[in-house]
Amino acid sequence: MDIYEARIAALAALIGESSLKDFSDRYDITPSHLSQIINGHRRMGERAAANLEAKIGLPPGALVAPSTFSNRAENQPAPHIAGNALPAPAQAGRGRLLPVIGYVRAGEFCEAIDNFQPGDADEWMEAYGPAGPNAFILLVEGHSMDPDFRPGDKVVVDPSAQWENGDYIIAKRVRDQAVTLKQIKREGDRHYLYATNPDWPQRIIEMNEEWHICGRVRRKIVEY
Repeated sequence: MDIYEARIAALAALIGESSLKDFSDRYDITPSHLSQIINGHRRMGERAAANLEAKIGLPPGALVAPSTFSNRAENQPAPHIAGNALPAPAQAGRGRLLPVIGYVRAGEFCEAIDNFQPGDADEWMEAYGPAGPNAFILLVEGHSMDPDFRPGDKVVVDPSAQWENGDYIIAKRVRDQAVTLKQIKREGDRHYLYATNPDWPQRIIEMNEEWHICGRVRRKIVEY
């Protein structure tokens, strides 16, 4: 099996029993592009493999060099957290870990262009699903989004994920770097940030040049 066949096999294993359309929709990939790769009509070169890794939220090497990555993963201990130490890279079949931060530091993470390092957070948690290379977990504060999100809830924020009307997003106000979790809605050619708590004093904020969208909320992590 050459490197191109190995990459296709690794990608096919990731898709599993999902349909190409479902998998493509989940990661914002063009279905026809994915079909051409899987069926051998388009070669998955190193750059294309790296792009797919970032798109799906895989550790570096998972598709670029699947055989090497698999051997490395088998010889590494299971992920664990010790102080500020970053756990071992996520392995096939094991969850990827993301830094957990609060609203105060969220503004900094919105601007991050590199993968996060061990000292960036005191706590790391499993992503429990797909997440881009610069995704992080935000610790919810305040009651503006009750009952959908309550203080202490944790949400996975992905700066590289495409957002659509009705999605929950994290937005930052430029003048004071304040960060907020809201639902974004479009009316005509204008966008608004909505608080879902019906009793919140300022439920609607019109988006303008003062606001910057940091990323889409992919999921809420529910702990039992």
